[in-house]
Amino acid sequence: MPKLQTSFDHQHIAKWFFLLLLVGVSILFWKVLEPFIIVLLTAVIVAILVTPLEQRIRRWTGHPKVSAMIMLLFVLAVVVIPLATIILLAADQAVQIVQDTLANPVWIQAFDLRSLPIINTLPDILLSQVAAINVGEALRNIALWMVRNIGTVFASSADIVFKTFIFFVSLYFFLVDREKIKAELIALSPLRVSVDKSIVNRMVATVRGVVFGSLIVAVVQGIVAGIGLTIFGVPGALIWAGLVVIAAQIPMLGTSMIMLPAVAYLFASGHVPQAVGLLIWALVCVGLIDNFIQPLIVGGRTRMHALLILLSMLGGLNAFGPIGFILGPTILAAFLVLLELYKSGILEQSKV
Repeated sequence: MPKLQTSFDHQHIAKWFFLLLLVGVSILFWKVLEPFIIVLLTAVIVAILVTPLEQRIRRWTGHPKVSAMIMLLFVLAVVVIPLATIILLAADQAVQIVQDTLANPVWIQAFDLRSLPIINTLPDILLSQVAAINVGEALRNIALWMVRNIGTVFASSADIVFKTFIFFVSLYFFLVDREKIKAELIALSPLRVSVDKSIVNRMVATVRGVVFGSLIVAVVQGIVAGIGLTIFGVPGALIWAGLVVIAAQIPMLGTSMIMLPAVAYLFASGHVPQAVGLLIWALVCVGLIDNFIQPLIVGGRTRMHALLILLSMLGGLNAFGPIGFILGPTILAAFLVLLELYKSGILEQSKV
């Protein structure tokens, strides 16, 4: 009996020692990975999005490493280079706006919505609310924020290059070894294999649904809006276009929150033909994307409530920086999938 008790005590101590050792090593491992967590999460999201295309290329080439390299080149050419170019151009426009407003304070007054005849026809209670909106000052503040923050980002260009390298290396291995990674995650889970696969599949489907169902449509609207704003001569067109992407998630008002003030600026500054042209562009090209392009892009994919997507985008931008624009809705998607699985009794099923 004493030997059994001694053996039990030894096993108990060994178990707790192992757990403490595991926690300690896990904390150290987290410290090692912490500087790259956002980069790794971004690579995971991109891998999830491009996997269907990569699978087709893999069937065509017959080699996973070749197909992964092709996808890396695709992401570099279609996403990274255009995005970096847009950010640089937007930064240049932000600097120009700040310089213009400092050199000519009257520039801001051109955005005074009260100068529009149609605004003055509004009831007094609405007119007072519109009068409180200072579009020019808001645009200048946005430009100042971009100058400060983008300047800080590009000041550490070596860090950006290094993290971009880590991103592409991680994306490569996530694509090549995704089945092994998935199998390892399932093996570590205490739930049934069928339940684990259900969770993974639904999370992947929801992430793709969020990105394709809302974000890509909003980005397309932002691109089309930016083209129109550039054609008709609105200053800071790329900044306005970025705001269109965010405003596209707001129900009812949507892109009109950004496009109408831009039209008002052209009217107020005496560019009436350009204002009319931009208004038509906003109504026909930007406004109808929801009706024509969205069904092609979204199809039967999952869509989430616009308010949740808006909050997750803004919260993601605040918490994680520019990548939070995608990371925020992705975290929301994962949370909603887990919540739905919990409500469906997934824990009870895993015990069976």
